[in-house]
Amino acid sequence: MAQDELRRAPTFGRGNSMSLLVNTSFSRKKPSVLANALSGVISAVLAEVVLFPLDTVKLLTQTAEAGDSSGFLSVLVRLVRERGIQGLYGGLGTSVVKESVHSFNYWMWHGMLFRRLTKADDTAETPTTKRLLINLLAKQLNWLCTVPFEVVASVNQLTPGSPGFIATAVTLYKQGGVANFYRGLFISLFL
Repeated sequence: MAQDELRRAPTFGRGNSMSLLVNTSFSRKKPSVLANALSGVISAVLAEVVLFPLDTVKLLTQTAEAGDSSGFLSVLVRLVRERGIQGLYGGLGTSVVKESVHSFNYWMWHGMLFRRLTKADDTAETPTTKRLLINLLAKQLNWLCTVPFEVVASVNQLTPGSPGFIATAVTLYKQGGVANFYRGLFISLFL
């Protein structure tokens, strides 16, 4: 072991002059792209579950009929009064599926692009501009793959009774074919 990898550990107990040599070199294998993607999925799903009620109220507020000036709190109270607390979570299952696919896909693109296009992955050793451009490319590739999941989840969340992912997807397909799943793609690429 090289001398610069060793350091003296603090002494233990009062008056004890015994000290230990501790190996301070940590040679860890970097996590795989898959491990990073799974970690991202777990974080995204937890955030989705916690924030879903707020998102439901936000969507209902944004899609209210013209002239309805109800604010966030009014919509929240009306939703709980009409559907109960469970109404805040209508469509959660579909949104968890959507968020899992979205997050997994993003982190897979992110990991693969950084491993192919940089020497130091997504670290400070990679120039900032290059990191920004690669992250932007990962985001755009992700949207191309996941917009159908976003559309199905949003429609399911707003549909009374939230019929579920497959039922909502079938209905959307019958209404407008495959193109219906890519509504909003253009604007999503800019957000």
